[in-house]
Amino acid sequence: MGLKSFFNILTESKENTGDVLTGTEGSDGGGLDWLQLLMSRNVRKGRSLESITYYSCMRIRCDSIAKLPLKIMRHLDKGGSELVPDNEVYSLLRLRPNRFMGIYDFLFATEFQKLEYGNAFWLPSYDSRGRLKEIYLLDSLKMEIVVDEYGRLYGKPDVYYIYNGNSVYSEDALLHFKNFSLDGIKGIPVKRYIETVIANEQMSGSILYGKYENGMQDPVIVEYIGDLDEAKQTKIKRKFENLGGVRNAGKVIPIPSQFRVSQLSTKMVDNQFFELQGLTARHISNAFGVKSFQLNDLEKSSYSSIYEQNRLFYSDTLQGVLTEYEQEIDYKLLTGEDREKNLYSKFNIDALLRADIEARYNAYAAGIKNSFITPAEARAREDMPFIQGTDRLLAYNGASVWLDQIGVQYDGK
Repeated sequence: MGLKSFFNILTESKENTGDVLTGTEGSDGGGLDWLQLLMSRNVRKGRSLESITYYSCMRIRCDSIAKLPLKIMRHLDKGGSELVPDNEVYSLLRLRPNRFMGIYDFLFATEFQKLEYGNAFWLPSYDSRGRLKEIYLLDSLKMEIVVDEYGRLYGKPDVYYIYNGNSVYSEDALLHFKNFSLDGIKGIPVKRYIETVIANEQMSGSILYGKYENGMQDPVIVEYIGDLDEAKQTKIKRKFENLGGVRNAGKVIPIPSQFRVSQLSTKMVDNQFFELQGLTARHISNAFGVKSFQLNDLEKSSYSSIYEQNRLFYSDTLQGVLTEYEQEIDYKLLTGEDREKNLYSKFNIDALLRADIEARYNAYAAGIKNSFITPAEARAREDMPFIQGTDRLLAYNGASVWLDQIGVQYDGK
């Protein structure tokens, strides 16, 4: 159905029922009106990325998602899981989802749009046989979300996406990733709630820039004998401004005898400038779920605690984000046949939670010694090639023996 026909149905329904097209949150209708444009106010591209903390947190969040490999796994009947390398979804999301970008750029841009604009959208493309061919990332600023709460269009409640004013997609035709959704339909950008904090940091940066531009000099007061003629004031002000600045820092500046110059003292330490600047940075990083050590604030961190803080970053921040990605991919990209075969998507978080080599090797040794992992599995985790015969469990009974050969030495006695 074309967009014109789509809106004709909406207009006709409005005339026949008296319902409104655009509702307001918190109306007396018991929730959402039957049809409403949820993204009537687009978040325009502002200057939030000019905040160094906002930019750093955005880069950390996007990079944390983009660098994690995404796998398609299968639950096994006897427990555990295995990789399914021949799945078409895995083939696209492993390397290149479409011909325009690689998977790193694809996931990075997806997470950026979700955080910056509140929503991110994937559009799957299929060939004539219904096989997944490519996945495209749509521009969130060109998308409007329409809710048909009472099923006036097709007899059942649904959500529709209008892209660029001329393309309409049903709810199951797109993958929709939301940031901080209050209604489960639309997401809210991070900066919506911290605009004032971001502005504070931008102003603090402007103050520092002005300090450096003026050679770290405080404002001066010039006393002179004469009238307060506006033109004369402007001339004197321009004269002393030219004598200051970073170009004249540390130089001898001659002052006429009829002038007396004194300097205003505005010490940043007295104004707790740097303490307030640090507090602002922490507020922004908390909104993103980014830990202080990731912003090079290592005052209370040590090398041993950073590993634990990485685990904390995953459990507090990334776990819920990755769960949303996995659930949307499982429902929208995997087919019903795939789900019947117990297939599911999973981000490999080993790259994020990887311990140092000594801790890993000690863990492998404990697992092999206690017979719940094989040497081959340990070697695979370290990207080492398979060695024939290492895919069996070992048992320690005074000496190392294969688990299935315990007691063989006593046979025949």
